[in-house]
Amino acid sequence: MSEDDVARFLYCQEMAGTYLAVGKFEDMLISAMQMCDRLKVQHRLGEDADRWDRFVAKRATLQGSTLGSLIKVLEKHGIAAEDIRYLKWIKDKRDYFVHRLFHEGVWPGDLDGEDCRFMSRRLLSIQLWLSRAERRIWIIFERAGLLTLDRLDDGGFLAMNSGLEDLLRGDDDESY
Repeated sequence: MSEDDVARFLYCQEMAGTYLAVGKFEDMLISAMQMCDRLKVQHRLGEDADRWDRFVAKRATLQGSTLGSLIKVLEKHGIAAEDIRYLKWIKDKRDYFVHRLFHEGVWPGDLDGEDCRFMSRRLLSIQLWLSRAERRIWIIFERAGLLTLDRLDDGGFLAMNSGLEDLLRGDDDESY
């Protein structure tokens, strides 16, 4: 394999890594939104639905939403303006990869090794930003009072649904 072929291969590998990073971030955001009972979605789940059915229906509703519409839901639930700007910035990086990357004519077979290495670095940056956003979403939700984080000695944390107290008191309002 030539040096250009190796660079093209690595570029394709970074495309796959970025695709996975997009999926992981979106899944983390949906999981965080699903666990927060104080976050309501625009889908009435019904008075007679049991707790598990409502939980599953909420996830399906969230998964059927675009990243932009998920951010709009968060805007209505006390997320700070700076955090919304951050999430929109992350969305812009994701949208660049998903929708606009190839508009620049950066097809692996059309690039030499140097251009492939440049694009690989760009994709690695997007992967890094998405990875950081996966962790930061929990901190954003904590600041908004949607959940409580218990920080662990190893740098990790445990998240607890702040709406659980509402549920236990019987204040589990599904009205919108």
